[in-house]
Amino acid sequence: MASTSARVAARTRARDAQRKVLAARAERDKANMDSLTEFFTAAEEIEAARRRQAGALAAIRQREGTLTAAAALAGLTLGEARTLLAVLTAPDPALDDGTSVSSSTDSVPHTADASDSSESAV
Repeated sequence: MASTSARVAARTRARDAQRKVLAARAERDKANMDSLTEFFTAAEEIEAARRRQAGALAAIRQREGTLTAAAALAGLTLGEARTLLAVLTAPDPALDDGTSVSSSTDSVPHTADASDSSESAV
């Protein structure tokens, strides 16, 4: 059987090793928290920028009369433009109650021309 002093020394080494493991874990947790904060902040900034893009595209659509013309001016395909405008009707994650943002296209009558005939099918 091992002597008492050998067991005490072994426990001391084990506690020291455990402290090092816990300290390393705490450092990783702190670094992960910092990185996650940066990640989610950037995601919110991206979402806000997409909403601004969608609002600008909706304004161009209103002035030009068709989504096809607005998409061409913005250098987007018609599908990309539709996807972007859908952001305006999606709930704004910045709002606590989950309500939708009022779309600038909601009260804008859409006039279609021959080049926009496929726009009504979303």
